[in-house]
Amino acid sequence: MCGGCGGAPLDPAAALVAGPRRRAAVAVAAQELAPALRVRAVPGGWTVATRTGRTHVHRTLAALAAAVAGSEAAAAAHEHLLDIARTAAPH
Repeated sequence: MCGGCGGAPLDPAAALVAGPRRRAAVAVAAQELAPALRVRAVPGGWTVATRTGRTHVHRTLAALAAAVAGSEAAAAAHEHLLDIARTAAPH
């Protein structure tokens, strides 16, 4: 999805990362995977900021995993973040 219509992209993990506590838990885990980046939970996704302040919004768990782990390790990071989301309190 290009985002031109304003709709959020489909996230297969949406049910697992729904709610502020789960998003926050995933943000903490993502921050641990990439200490040089600043990861914050926001409604409907996460922001990832570099040390220079450049910030990107990631609306799916897969996009967040790719941002913090790079393309080679994105699959492993995605599974790790899913595990964190599964164990976090739902609300």
